[in-house]
Amino acid sequence: MTPGDLVVDPWPLLRNRSSASQQFAIRMVVHGRAGGVVPSCLSSFVDELQGKRSAPVQLQALTAEECPLAPDYPLLLLPLLLWPGAHARADVPAIRQRLCTDGARVTMLPFLGAWPLWWGLVASSVQRQLEPGSVLVHHPLREGVADRFLTMLSVSLTLPLVSFDRWPEYQTQHADARPIPLALAPNRMTESLRQVGAPPPLLEHSSIREGLLDLLACLP
Repeated sequence: MTPGDLVVDPWPLLRNRSSASQQFAIRMVVHGRAGGVVPSCLSSFVDELQGKRSAPVQLQALTAEECPLAPDYPLLLLPLLLWPGAHARADVPAIRQRLCTDGARVTMLPFLGAWPLWWGLVASSVQRQLEPGSVLVHHPLREGVADRFLTMLSVSLTLPLVSFDRWPEYQTQHADARPIPLALAPNRMTESLRQVGAPPPLLEHSSIREGLLDLLACLP
């Protein structure tokens, strides 16, 4: 995907409310690893996106201290989270509230996993990886809203989805299973699945990475 491929502006409402002379600063929120460590594929992604935009692009890990405000810009809070779990439903809104309390002008976007264009990028990449027995493996989620979300996603991607905590049982019952991890960046799940030949996390696939960069570069 390139900006030219986006026949319809993906951000019309944001563009209507933004100033033609000033971009939004972007603060991307990611899960992070212990101690606030951010995988290199995420930090380099921020650097690449910054090269496409004039306003600041920041990266905040949920496991780290909040980064300082860019006071001269309105702020887009962008949760790079795939699932409708507690981070998307509680932690990110709490970050937004703290930013507003500090005087920031904040617009919060839906979490990444709620974007149809994102899953379109993932679907195209997954289709190129398909083997007999392919199955999508995701981070464990609480029952409820996540169940409906996962059911719709499985239908959309036309593959079964298995929670990582149920993967050992699934693998025992399906000897030919070939896992495809649905994780944005390296984590314990992707590292474990790599031992059985799984592909790398999503942001390490060039087509997904470039497509997401182009999509975010189009933000006002």
